[in-house]
Amino acid sequence: MAKFSIISAVLALLAVGASASALPAPVDELIPGPGLPSLESLGLTRKDLLTMGPVKSLSPVALIYHPPFLTSAIVPESYNAHRIRGALMSGKRANTATIPTCEDNYELPKAGAQVCINFLSALGSKPCVVTGKFVQQMCTDNGASIMGANIKNLATVQSSCSDVAIAAQWIFDNCGLDTTNMNAGAHFAHGNGDLLISIVPA
Repeated sequence: MAKFSIISAVLALLAVGASASALPAPVDELIPGPGLPSLESLGLTRKDLLTMGPVKSLSPVALIYHPPFLTSAIVPESYNAHRIRGALMSGKRANTATIPTCEDNYELPKAGAQVCINFLSALGSKPCVVTGKFVQQMCTDNGASIMGANIKNLATVQSSCSDVAIAAQWIFDNCGLDTTNMNAGAHFAHGNGDLLISIVPA
């Protein structure tokens, strides 16, 4: 049986969502997620985001605050229909999936990822919300997407966008391949074990 990963699950859901849309969104410019403001409304440009540099990262001890793995009790049986549960469990007999993680099966450009991280960080305490579905796009830029996953199937799950940016920065810092590319990865939003953040190819 093939081994499925958390990132595979996110990409599978994105493919399902994309097939329902008539026109695919462009991925060569910053696209905020639903309900998030535009760069123009913030008085920012993409160039501003590029020059901001990385978000201040937390110590490893602070990041361990998050639950370190998903258990079979947490991931709802209802996700079996899309093979999501199997993907989150990372294999035929697995009952846990380790978080945080990097996925060497998927590569994406670092520049787009950092622009999205800085965009979310610039939103500060504004909520980044996933409501009524398993995965929500939070930002896409230049071949990279930051996604949020509602792993416990709650009605709504949210964190401040700056806490989402902290998780995304961990992925960026730890899943790099070289100066231009990185692997996909996942981590919980800072302080919130209900909201799984991933950086995936757009």
